[in-house]
Amino acid sequence: MPDFEEIYQTYFADVYRYILALSRDAHTAEEVTQETFFRALASIDQFRGDCQLRVWLCQIARNQYLSLCRERKHRGAGAGAGGRRAGVRLCGPGRRQAAPPAAP
Repeated sequence: MPDFEEIYQTYFADVYRYILALSRDAHTAEEVTQETFFRALASIDQFRGDCQLRVWLCQIARNQYLSLCRERKHRGAGAGAGGRRAGVRLCGPGRRQAAPPAAP
């Protein structure tokens, strides 16, 4: 197994692009990618080699992204909490969509 710095350098861009494609938001992609590598470092000994390392990292990233979406939904992100950018849903079915207008 290569050292973790080499893993980070090799796969950071792949994981970032994967999450950027899901979230359509650069800030979210950066946040999830950083958390992905933090979690991967903590559990690298659990990597069994059943799949490619990139696939394992992207699975962690997807799970982190979905957890973030659930957290934001639960927390009511955007209601003044700064979790949502004006009029944009950051989590959803993988597409960035305009939020519906507020009721009068």
